[in-house]
Amino acid sequence: MKLLNHKLKWPATVLFYTSLLIGVYLISTENQLDDLWNVPVYSLFGNEKDFMGTGLGKSGWTQNTLFNEVLTLFIICSGLVASFSKEKIEDELISKMRLDSLSIAIVINYALVLVANFFIFDFAFFNALIIFLFAPLVMFNVIFQVKLFNYYKVEDEK
Repeated sequence: MKLLNHKLKWPATVLFYTSLLIGVYLISTENQLDDLWNVPVYSLFGNEKDFMGTGLGKSGWTQNTLFNEVLTLFIICSGLVASFSKEKIEDELISKMRLDSLSIAIVINYALVLVANFFIFDFAFFNALIIFLFAPLVMFNVIFQVKLFNYYKVEDEK
């Protein structure tokens, strides 16, 4: 698998966790920042209720705050760069740890989605789905960093 340069890892990691903390703050305080970057945007699926009461039939220009979209862009892009940047020394064992961490994160995320599907309802389920959008990146980064820490700790003891 082709990985990104290791020099990108720390700036992306800092941006990822900073953006993630801002996102968690906004979700937990229900602070919408409606005044920040409120601009007209073209919407493929408008806010007006048209098609079976869903709003899926009306496209056009609408007002929207772009802060959530920009924050989502930062979280996803910086999370992917942090996740798939090489270590300074990238060998087969680290590649295996990376793959194992990704597999564990995906399995845990979908297990949580299934649990939420049966025990969380209405708008709370929508909020859970937003969390599950970012959870694989967070879990992968945390699991992989813990595995790397344990690996380097054992190597230092030798």
